[in-house]
Amino acid sequence: MKLKIDFVTNSSSTAYILTNISDKTLTLADFAMENLDLLEQFHQQYDWYGDSEQYTQIALLESAARVGIEFQPGESKYCVFGDEQGTTVGNVYDYMLRSGGQSKNFKWRFKEALR
Repeated sequence: MKLKIDFVTNSSSTAYILTNISDKTLTLADFAMENLDLLEQFHQQYDWYGDSEQYTQIALLESAARVGIEFQPGESKYCVFGDEQGTTVGNVYDYMLRSGGQSKNFKWRFKEALR
């Protein structure tokens, strides 16, 4: 039998490939603005977060802007989001991008779960 005797965390993070499919330079804040429905889905699936001020549209957009990821036209980036980051973007996108998807200017897919 093996025992883990050091610190154990419940934190997780998930890596995704986000691609700018437009012909313009865009940012993670542009992605967030274009995909506000992901925040609504987050609220529906994880209702125990309640009406926390951390999970409003404004908080999500500000969090995405602070991360500062920029995508050149056609560029794909390896992006990691997780609850251990303590950011709105980290918490929401850690869970809500897992099924993959596409919007007007972006597409995304699951890459790997990290522990």
